[in-house]
Amino acid sequence: MIKKTVSGGLVLFSVLAFFVNTAGGGEYFEIQRMQNEFSRIVGNGIKVEPAYLQENILNMKQMFANNGNSIESQYFVYVDRSPLKQMIFLCFLDSWGKDITLIGADRVSTGNQKRAGFFITPCGIFKNTIEFPGYRALGTKNDEGWRGLGVKDSRVWDFGWQKTYKKNQEFTIRLLMHATDPIFGEKRLGKVDSKGCIRISGRMNKFLDHYGLLDKEYEANKNKKAVTWLLKPDREHVLYAGKYLLVGDSGNSMID
Repeated sequence: MIKKTVSGGLVLFSVLAFFVNTAGGGEYFEIQRMQNEFSRIVGNGIKVEPAYLQENILNMKQMFANNGNSIESQYFVYVDRSPLKQMIFLCFLDSWGKDITLIGADRVSTGNQKRAGFFITPCGIFKNTIEFPGYRALGTKNDEGWRGLGVKDSRVWDFGWQKTYKKNQEFTIRLLMHATDPIFGEKRLGKVDSKGCIRISGRMNKFLDHYGLLDKEYEANKNKKAVTWLLKPDREHVLYAGKYLLVGDSGNSMID
């Protein structure tokens, strides 16, 4: 069960405390700072029940285990595409202790497969790599006044061409994660609404972008022309930047 608090100001303290981080000193202090910054920038008005969070953390661990490769300690995002939930979790993976610590949670919108030309968001592990360079929104409006990728300069993460299905047919879509229109789109977060991409709030977009939480590969190639323009000069790059987007579905007993 997920519900918005009446005051909108309750912090996820009890939930965060439920999962005690056992990482080393440097990791511990950075994680604490990111939790505080998440509260300040994105907000913690979303209350996540511990049982639901634990269920999703088990899904995250299983997905990483199924990936087969050893993954270094890093930040990552996990999206629950279940129509009943529509949540995004920013987390830290401690590869040594195999623990996952929640940084914060927010609402998203994933694919609404019931509409013509729309598709369900695929499940799996996806990488933010320079093979599919991200970009920034121009902030232009369509005929209905929507800024589909958010306000000007909002970050767009590109996870490449991915397979999805509709009515037992296979399709290929370009999987993006991006902001949405702050007036028309943000109030619709929390329900399936997109063509298959992942829509996030402008606040979440700003937080992930400013701290480069998924920019491990971009930072490693920051001197390349194709990358330099995308990374803002005033960013505060974290020590344990990651590159993974995980998409699961708490409404299914098995992950696709």
